[in-house]
Amino acid sequence: MTERIQQVADRAFAATFKRLFTFALLYEDSEVDNRVLGLDSHSRVLAVSGAGCGVAGLLAAHPARIDAIDTNPHHLALAALKVAATRRVTSYGEFYQLLGRGRHGDPERTLQPLMSDLPAWVGQYWSANHRRFRHNLYAEGLVGTLQRWLRRKVRVDADFLHGLHRLPPADRLARLSPILTSIERAWPMRALVNTPLFLLGIGVNFEQRQRNLRENRAATMMEVVTAHLGRLAQTDLETNWFVWVGLTGEFNHDHPEAVPPYLRAENHQRALAAPTRVAFHRQSLQRMIADAAPGQWSHFSLCDVLDWLPAAAQRQLLHGIARVGGPGALVLTRSVESGCVVDRAGLSDRYERVEPASSQASEQERTRLYGRVDVYRVLG
Repeated sequence: MTERIQQVADRAFAATFKRLFTFALLYEDSEVDNRVLGLDSHSRVLAVSGAGCGVAGLLAAHPARIDAIDTNPHHLALAALKVAATRRVTSYGEFYQLLGRGRHGDPERTLQPLMSDLPAWVGQYWSANHRRFRHNLYAEGLVGTLQRWLRRKVRVDADFLHGLHRLPPADRLARLSPILTSIERAWPMRALVNTPLFLLGIGVNFEQRQRNLRENRAATMMEVVTAHLGRLAQTDLETNWFVWVGLTGEFNHDHPEAVPPYLRAENHQRALAAPTRVAFHRQSLQRMIADAAPGQWSHFSLCDVLDWLPAAAQRQLLHGIARVGGPGALVLTRSVESGCVVDRAGLSDRYERVEPASSQASEQERTRLYGRVDVYRVLG
């Protein structure tokens, strides 16, 4: 794909992606964010919301302010709901039923009181979409649809995952090998992974697709997918909620740490008392940064946004963040590539990689989607 064609394709991808409900679960490990950002009562955070697990998880640290931003109204509305429920549903049992199990017998009645402190458009959104909680929120969206297809194909369950976890990591791939082979040989899967629909379903644009292929030395996305499944098998499978939702459609409800941090009882209790001001912004990160005043935020949580951008746009965004954040500001970012984005952008005089936090974050990231997770500090 030539550079010009890829730019056009990525603009079309972005225009389509922001109109679709793609995922109900944030596909970044928000426990890593909580460990490395080091928030306190003075912190002011600008965070890409995704599905909102990370934004809701930040409340337990009681930062002064969180600005959640996303171009996708479906994901931003879900993030707003998770934040509102985390702060206002005092019964942990009901809170977990709604967002841990993803279902509720009367979602309309449960959601309505949560809308009073949120933008009007969020209330209108959930008035129209509360039925997503009738069966299983985490089976909704494009990712949920793809995962349902995968589950029908591989036919594994909770007992299989428990058994796989008990095996030494070196033996797990042998146990998974027939499953991986069946996925690779299934013609619908082979056809699907090479289509824009699959990329939309996993939230990977054409720029990030190319980065994935290069980093994995792969010719097709099928090779990237099977390599990723192999990496997941080496993780702590009892607590890896991404594996559980993908292969069973549920969290591992028997393990208290097998859910995103905001869903854990102790964090929920702390978040209920959070004085944090939270705002939700439907716009691009680039525009938000361009319009901001210096010193507006002390922390930036970018998910994998930089991977979606060509090199020139990466440099422009990082330059803008350094201007807005000022010396000492922290930037958390993820990439499927193993190289340092700051070095590639020629901004090593503006940022330093924070260690050992970055190396530890890269090792701890449960998703195994990324070659590295970095925390950068803006230099004076």
